[in-house]
Amino acid sequence: MTDTVSQRPIVVIEDSDEDYEVTVWALRKAGVANPVRRCANAGAIAGLLAGRSGLFGSTAASHPLLVLLDLNLPGRNGLETLRDLRGDSRWQTVPVVIISTSKSPAEVSACYRLGAAGYLVKPLDLDAFAAAIQRLVAYWMETVVPAVPGDLSAYEILGGGKP
Repeated sequence: MTDTVSQRPIVVIEDSDEDYEVTVWALRKAGVANPVRRCANAGAIAGLLAGRSGLFGSTAASHPLLVLLDLNLPGRNGLETLRDLRGDSRWQTVPVVIISTSKSPAEVSACYRLGAAGYLVKPLDLDAFAAAIQRLVAYWMETVVPAVPGDLSAYEILGGGKP
């Protein structure tokens, strides 16, 4: 991981304090030192989408590296949140991985249709969850190359200017 990548925050959208703490524990166990930013409720998500989160500042290190999204959120449907993240140009290059206990094929398909980069079925066993997060980290933070904040948009690359 490059220095800038290791400084970029991971956003966890999770209402349950216990599930959030377990997720952070699993990330730390996997060797992730990145800052973790949490959105725990509909108000925090609205602030995130409105740009009031302090993310996307002037430095590359302020741009989120990854979003881990729980689908079962009180006051706001996780699918709506996913749709809104994908529809916001600031978030379009940030991978959103769903973490859910649901294995519903309809729900999984809906998430992919709305632009999820992955769908992790959350094991109930802590060690199995930590192992799943380790694999997720190995892929998203060690294997693939993340988008570089501020790069040209697809519209600019294709000669169409800004959308």
